[in-house]
Amino acid sequence: MFRLLARWWAKKQYIWKQEVEAATSDLHAGLSLRLAGEKRTLIEQLNKDADEIEANIKAMDEKLATGYWECENGHEMDEPARYEPTQNIPESAKSMGVSYCKCGSTMRFIQRDQMTGQQKTQSDRERNEAQTIAANKRATAKAEEENAVGSEKAAQYFKGQAANNRQVADKIRAL
Repeated sequence: MFRLLARWWAKKQYIWKQEVEAATSDLHAGLSLRLAGEKRTLIEQLNKDADEIEANIKAMDEKLATGYWECENGHEMDEPARYEPTQNIPESAKSMGVSYCKCGSTMRFIQRDQMTGQQKTQSDRERNEAQTIAANKRATAKAEEENAVGSEKAAQYFKGQAANNRQVADKIRAL
């Protein structure tokens, strides 16, 4: 009788253990799939950011080729507008026909052909930094893609483990 009770208890304990391991594996699989989804979202954002940077580089190259107006505070315009300055501007500057921004700062025309060597070097440096940032974002996206694939493979592994644990539990029940 004691052995029969011990056998029954051992069987129930073993089935319980297999079912708990299967549930744990299901949790691990769900977490892996969730992480993979988060990585996919991050990949999309990184690629979107890199695309925007590259579009900005192209737009800035076009603007530098055609030229644009910029004030001392960084406001840009295609054509200068004649605004009344909001600050105290000397009459000599007003009489020279200087263009002013809405903020009251003077405007200057910027074009690649009219830049000094130092300005061209600075412009090229900024362009290269932007290209490097875009390339780094693409490289990070590629690495995250590999991580996402790894998470999906882990999820498949854990699903397989859960199925295996349930099969073992079912076989033990049949004994």
